[in-house]
This record gives sequence, C-alpha cells and structure tokens, in this order.
Amino acid sequence: MSGLPPLDRRSAWLALATTALAVCGCQYMPHAYEPQSPPILESRTIPLPGAILTFVSEGSGQPVLFVHGNIADLRTWSNQRGPALKGYQVVSYSRRYHYPNAWAGTGADYTEANHQQDLLSLIRELHLGRVHLVGFGSGAQVAVEVALSHPELVRTLVLVAPAMGAAAAGRPGFEALAAERSELMVQMTAAVKAQEDEKAAKLLFDAGNASPGSYEALPPPLKGEILDNASVLPFFLAAPPPPMPCAELGRLAVPTLVVTGERSAGYPTAIADAVATCVPRALRETVPSAGHLVQRENAAAFNAVLVGFLATH
Repeated sequence: MSGLPPLDRRSAWLALATTALAVCGCQYMPHAYEPQSPPILESRTIPLPGAILTFVSEGSGQPVLFVHGNIADLRTWSNQRGPALKGYQVVSYSRRYHYPNAWAGTGADYTEANHQQDLLSLIRELHLGRVHLVGFGSGAQVAVEVALSHPELVRTLVLVAPAMGAAAAGRPGFEALAAERSELMVQMTAAVKAQEDEKAAKLLFDAGNASPGSYEALPPPLKGEILDNASVLPFFLAAPPPPMPCAELGRLAVPTLVVTGERSAGYPTAIADAVATCVPRALRETVPSAGHLVQRENAAAFNAVLVGFLATH
C-alpha cells in the first residue's frame, strides 16, 4: 500500500479501517488525518469497552506486555521483538487514539482511567495471566496504576523514562527542572491551540533529549511515527494524568526496574532517580550511548538489561 499515490493510499487505509470496524460491529469511525505510515500488516485488533485497540503478539513463554508513551504507538517497541526476547511471549499494543487505531470524537475519553482500564481489559481478553509489564514515558504511569490496583496480574514492572514528576517533588535541584517543564507545557498548549500539533510534538521530543535539533535529525520513518500520533497531544494536555507522588509509589509490591539512557535530559533522569528511590527495592539502570528513546537508540544494551532483569523473576 505504501506505493499508492497519497489520496489513493489514504482512501485505501480509511476503507480498511472502516471495514475492520464494521466486522467488529462497533460504532467508531476512522480518524480524519492522513497517516504518515502504512498499516502494520502483522497486527490484529481487539474490541474493548469504548475502544478498538491494535496489538501485536508473538513468541511463547512468560508474557511481556509493552505500554508506549505520548507521541508513539506499538512500533516504539519494534526492537524488542524477534530474537531479542526469545523465550517470552511479547505483546505490544497501541493505546486508544494512537496509530493505527480508528477513532472519532473530541478525545474526552482519552483519560488515565480509560488507559488503565484498557490495559486491564487487554490482559484479561488475551488471557495473559501474570505479565511482565514494561511502560515508557506516560505509559509507565499506566503500568504503575495497574500494578497498584491489580498486583496479582503483574509479575514485574519495568519503568522506562517514567513521566511521573510528582515523585521527584521536593528533591534538591528539581524545582528548576519542573519550572522548565511547566514552560514547555505552556509552549505546547499554545502550539496545539494554533493547530500546530507537529510543533508541539517537536517541542516535547527535543525536551526529552535536551537537544533543540533532535526531532529534525530523526530519520523519516521515525519522524512519521511521531506525526502519526501528534494528534493526541491536545487530549493529553487537556486531561493530564493525576500526580503520582512518592508515597503512592511506595505501595508497589512487585519487583521493579527503572531505566533511562545516559543522554536523557535532566528532567526525566531526575524523575527516574526519584522513582527508583520511592519504590521499595527497585533497581536503577542507565543504558549507555542512548537518549530518551533508549529502547531504540541502543536496543542491544537495553534488551540485555531487560532480559537480565526478567530472567531473575
């Protein structure tokens, strides 16, 4: 389908999505923007209460379930598939409103409560049992919430660049980093109000890597993935996740690993350090030669850390 002219490609993609929804008997329509990427051919869809989610599952063994962050989808875990996690059932999915899921409406249902319920429903509908739960960015908080509310479903917890600023509140030096983050949110909000979703995504990506040019330096396929998901930022900014303070993280009772890249910006690094301190007996790892997208920028080292942790549980 990638060889079709733009208009034909969009029509074909929308027809495919509409057909899939008709088969499911659901009342959701495809989103109105044109995807930057072709369909994920090996993916499947599953109808859940209020959403139809796309997922990929492969391999066998203990299930490892991956949860992506804000301007991403299931493809952000592409380097964690295949031989990288041999001996495990690897499942990654796209959260509601994220590519290539079809949607319509105002995004009012893009809430933390619904993300949590979607994850719980996915675990149950796919009969995964107890899972190794890996969350990146905002997806890390969704994973934490499931581990807190249903610890019987979570074997281990891996938090990659967790976006839970409240955990670091009051720590030395964090106030200045939080002020910079607040200014970033102001700039992003202005961008989405001006219907410049790509600008908002660029601001967020560059901030995570502490580099004003990191977004522009991305290869076209990876930039396309971000563009496919930039349209969720207005929903996220309108209803950000509730604070996850240190005391709440202290209630976690599952083995936990916290990971960042050595070139990750100060804000996510400080949060990761705080989270690792808040969670009882948590392990803290820094992957060399990697920035914010640690699982892609140095996949071999990240996978070695991940598999080494999973193997002990």
